[in-house]
Order: sequence, then C-alpha cells, then structure tokens
Amino acid sequence: MAAKTSKYSGLALLIVGLVVLFVVFFLAYNEYLNIEKPTTTGVESMVTWIMEWGAYIVMKVAFLGVMGWVGSIITMRAVSLLTAPSERIITE
Repeated sequence: MAAKTSKYSGLALLIVGLVVLFVVFFLAYNEYLNIEKPTTTGVESMVTWIMEWGAYIVMKVAFLGVMGWVGSIITMRAVSLLTAPSERIITE
C-alpha cells in the first residue's frame, strides 16, 4: 500500500514540478519578447532609463530564479519517489 501511495505522490509531485518549470520558462520567454528599446535623446535620460530597466531586470531574474529552483527541487524529489525501491519506503 505504501509503495503504491509513494508512486502516486511521486507522479503528482512530478506533474507539479514540471508545471512550475514550464511556467518559469514561459514567463522568461514572454519577458524576452517584451523588451522595449529606449527612445531617449539625452545622456541623463539614457542613464535614468538604464538604471530603472536594470533594477526591473534584477528583480525579475531573482523571481524567475527562485521559481526555477523550487520547480527543479520538486521534480528531483518526485523522481526520487518514483525510482525508489519499495524496500526503502518507510511505512508506519
């Protein structure tokens, strides 16, 4: 019974992890497509645009990085559950 439950849990975790990873890659690709080019004329306005854009990109990369990290950890745990031999699964 525990081995069957472990396999179902592993499959559910695998699906959740893959969905999270798919969402991360979709958001990153969507952000890549929506990059705006600056329409500034002066040096001061160009520097201001670069600073604002840089802060936005750093926050976006941090968010996507954490989401990707969580998705890969969930997927790794799911694969461990799916490939674990039934003797190693602890039951109470």
